[in-house]
Amino acid sequence: MQLPKSLVRLANSITSFAIITGIPRPPYTRKNALVIETVGRRSGRRHRIPVGYLDDGGRIIVVVEDGARANWVRNALALDGRMRIHFRGHWCWATLRLLEEDPDSYLDRMNRIHAGFVRLESSTPGVAEIVPDRHATPPGVDGAAASGSSGL
Repeated sequence: MQLPKSLVRLANSITSFAIITGIPRPPYTRKNALVIETVGRRSGRRHRIPVGYLDDGGRIIVVVEDGARANWVRNALALDGRMRIHFRGHWCWATLRLLEEDPDSYLDRMNRIHAGFVRLESSTPGVAEIVPDRHATPPGVDGAAASGSSGL
């Protein structure tokens, strides 16, 4: 059973705001969630989405509800996996890597409520690793975006 898109958009906006400002919004906090910002591959507009993650020995692991079909994943991959993330209170550049691993093994170790949402909303779940890189700016991205200004 999938939730109505308008409800998901509203919840994502509220959750993104909470994560960026540091306000806990159970089950999400800065310790288990981050905000991903991608550039639309067709529109060129910036899009933000909150995602829960698992710290797997220093690796940032995300179980993506729609796997490689998720719009934010497709947007990032259109820029060689490059995107910005708001991670533990700061914006930084990062690279997305899709992994051929079992999503359930990660969901079993994530926050139970978040894992339940992912299982409820998933069509073809996939696993991704997000690798932060505080130094590089992807090609074709302007200086304002690189300096941390979102332009929104």
